[in-house]
Amino acid sequence: MAINRKHIDKVFGQKFSLHDQKNLERYFEDNNLNEEVRLVVQEQWEQFVPDPDSCPNLDPVFYKLYYSINNRKDTAPKGKSLFFRISQIAAILIVGLLIATSIYFTNNGSEKESSQQVEFISRSGFRNQFKLPDGTEGWLGYNSELKYHVDNNNNQRIVDLNGLAFFNVTHRPKQPFIVKTPSKLNIEVLGTKFNVSSYSEDNSCEVILEQGSVKLNLKDQRVGVMIPNDRVIYQSKNNSIEKSNVNALDYVAWKDGKLILNDVSLEETCIKLGRFYNVEFEMETKNIDKQKVRLVLEDENLEEALKLLTMIAPVSCQIEKRKIMDNNSYSKTKIILKNK
Repeated sequence: MAINRKHIDKVFGQKFSLHDQKNLERYFEDNNLNEEVRLVVQEQWEQFVPDPDSCPNLDPVFYKLYYSINNRKDTAPKGKSLFFRISQIAAILIVGLLIATSIYFTNNGSEKESSQQVEFISRSGFRNQFKLPDGTEGWLGYNSELKYHVDNNNNQRIVDLNGLAFFNVTHRPKQPFIVKTPSKLNIEVLGTKFNVSSYSEDNSCEVILEQGSVKLNLKDQRVGVMIPNDRVIYQSKNNSIEKSNVNALDYVAWKDGKLILNDVSLEETCIKLGRFYNVEFEMETKNIDKQKVRLVLEDENLEEALKLLTMIAPVSCQIEKRKIMDNNSYSKTKIILKNK
């Protein structure tokens, strides 16, 4: 496979698509292309100047990267060159830095906003800041994808979200902002701050409203209106909606690098911890389905978090290290939970 320079140019030119990013990663994974890619990336990196008006906090990005490197250094396959491993790290840093500095791209820089389409992704273990062409800002959570476009026929701003995101929506009275989720629950706003968690594998959607108001729709039928500190969970399997009043700041703390769990079930705790630390949980517990967890994590590493969990809940944790898969990729670290 030969490299296509335009994919690398687009990434550094801040107009990259998901396709461009995936191709860049493939180039880093090909030993035969290391030298060619290195020269192109070096040339672009020396010319790259980030937006001086954007000053994101990259500490959580580097912490997650540091932790993932430490996890895999003992299991690195033989024969891999030092440069190859550094290249993989560089790829993560380049993509993470570009997205974290609120870079957005368009189909054509000279087109009007109404025709722009934007796509962001956030890898497992990372959270990234974004800014949309309409001025809306936010954070994209771990292993999430966001696509934005303007529907001219209905005069709507549309976001397709698969994963976790926090939105601070720019107010436009005549142009609603619609978030579409895999669960088919749609969130409609004019200008507000809210959090959405809806992964395709969860068959559910959680909406937390921090400020403003939100309309919830299913198949173009309104099913509810939210006010600040409302939490709504929609289960697509049984078409049920659960609504409660919470402290919204607890649920949006992830964007600041914190994980706050207040009276959360053990199963939900494992899901959130898995995404926060980019690991996989396997529950082999019995008769503790009603166990609730209260936990606040910020600077703790995985081992420290698991130790706290075993102090709170009657469980023990067994850590299985990452394994090399048939395609030379790595499995996630697996955490097995058992009764004490």
